[in-house]
Amino acid sequence: MSDRHFELPAHPNLEYYRKQAKHLHHAYAMGDTTAEARVADVLGDRAAERFLLSDAQFVLAQEHGFRTWAEFRAHIESRSATEDRPVSRLMGLSPGAYASMADALLADLRRNDAGALRRLRAYVSRHAVATSATTTELRDARLVIAREAGFPTWRELVSFAEKSRRDLDERQEERRRLYREAEALLAGDTHRLAHLTAEQADTLLQMLAGPETIPGVRLEKDLGVPRTAVDVLIGKATKLEGPLIWAARSNRVEYVRLLLDAGADPGTRPWGITPLENAIHHGNTEVVDLLAEHRIVPQALWTYAACGRLDLVRACFDADGRLRPDAASARPDLADAGGGLPSRLPVTDDPEEIVGEAFVHACQHGRIEVVRWLLDRGVHPDVAPYLGRTGLHWAIPGGHLEVIRLLLERGADPSVRDDLFLADADGWLHIAFVARPHDPVTQQLHDLLESRSH
Repeated sequence: MSDRHFELPAHPNLEYYRKQAKHLHHAYAMGDTTAEARVADVLGDRAAERFLLSDAQFVLAQEHGFRTWAEFRAHIESRSATEDRPVSRLMGLSPGAYASMADALLADLRRNDAGALRRLRAYVSRHAVATSATTTELRDARLVIAREAGFPTWRELVSFAEKSRRDLDERQEERRRLYREAEALLAGDTHRLAHLTAEQADTLLQMLAGPETIPGVRLEKDLGVPRTAVDVLIGKATKLEGPLIWAARSNRVEYVRLLLDAGADPGTRPWGITPLENAIHHGNTEVVDLLAEHRIVPQALWTYAACGRLDLVRACFDADGRLRPDAASARPDLADAGGGLPSRLPVTDDPEEIVGEAFVHACQHGRIEVVRWLLDRGVHPDVAPYLGRTGLHWAIPGGHLEVIRLLLERGADPSVRDDLFLADADGWLHIAFVARPHDPVTQQLHDLLESRSH
């Protein structure tokens, strides 16, 4: 079973979805419990008063991530055979973890938190114009969490979370079976490794991409194992793209370099996201630089900004300062990078939002020239395209002092709290540096933020 949900095929057929809407309309009228649950998730109590075919079409559109049937229909009619519409991966989080997220969101909604209300409006159509969320039900909070994770209903999020957990358990069992082979890898025993199958080599290369997937070993930026042993595995492997994207996520700098030199494709999208996007989302600047030397994929304003390519950022604007259409040919979606946490409200075509995305990723990776250029163009230092996370929030985990100092000089407000963790800049400092409170950078950041908060 695929773990991509409600995904359109390469050649979607509009007539098929029209028939699906008719089927849903009929099933609802006949009292089918599954149909009733689907309709309630989208329309709530309104469906009890009337449920027309147009309402069934609306439900279908919402389930596929579109605001209206018209948008859904237009997308199907214009879709190319090569387009791929990814849905986020769940990374093995348990259903209980999502239930806790929903409970926390409900608590925020009940106290009418502004950020929580924005999320409710964006994902639950019956609350699209709500001015208060104090009477919100648990099912609404659960629906928000499900849709932020890329699923149309809570029931299907839970189902796929359970599957994700089973898949994780199976992978861990497979790795346990290869314990002796992993020991041979660590010891550089090329003779033993030479007798592995291609499937075993693929698994070991995948294990090498994570920081703690080999029992008892912590792998970081260095390769961490003898190069000759890795070369044997690469010679047997059938695919290098899976290890590349996981190595990019895990900041395995030298392993990324080795895989690229061995021919791994930096433009691959095995799970709907390229290695560069994964490295950007996780703040792995050295990996970002390494991948950008080979190829920037996708080519868009936000990736150029994250890579520090001011020349390419400038080229995204025409002579009159307007954003070129191709600058937003690809948009960032943090959910695709895994982790299972909510990432943002649905994207819009607003140029300010598109530029804001580029701005915060430039802050995240310490690209001070790009940050300064965008500020000079009028970008507000507290722009927050991802659930209230400002440039300060993004710059703090990487310890980018120059960027943080510039943001504060240009008026950034360190008291702004994000919508997910409800943390200000100092709160994000504690989150990011909890494991290293005595790091000199921690104290410098704290002093800098403290000086601007009075």
